[in-house]
Amino acid sequence: MNSIDLSDSVHERITLLARAWGVSAGQAIGRLLDEYVQSGEQAAPREPGDDEIPIHAIYAGQRVDATYHRATKRVDSGTGVLAGQTFKSPSGAAMALVKALNPKVHPNRNGWTFWTITKSGEVLETIKQDHPH
Repeated sequence: MNSIDLSDSVHERITLLARAWGVSAGQAIGRLLDEYVQSGEQAAPREPGDDEIPIHAIYAGQRVDATYHRATKRVDSGTGVLAGQTFKSPSGAAMALVKALNPKVHPNRNGWTFWTITKSGEVLETIKQDHPH
């Protein structure tokens, strides 16, 4: 078996991601590589980080910071009760947050209007790819 030297911070991030996905660290790295290959290595170069949009929501007096990925519409939570979790959509992340903080209410939420783009203060819907500008 081969090994790779990782900085402590990268190792911690891989471990956190593996725990969130319920897989081993090696499987998490494999999944990340598979996603990269599927997204197309031949894709035109983009500005660093233009796929990752810092977002946040404040619900029940608690702020949760997350990252929205334009290409996949995935949301990765970085802080709060959802820290380390990944969701397939902004709405899935919004519903999980509502369910975690206020389980007595129905969690259905429109994630596009629930999440705020941290940099601009606008709702996430303003950058939705199929949203008219």
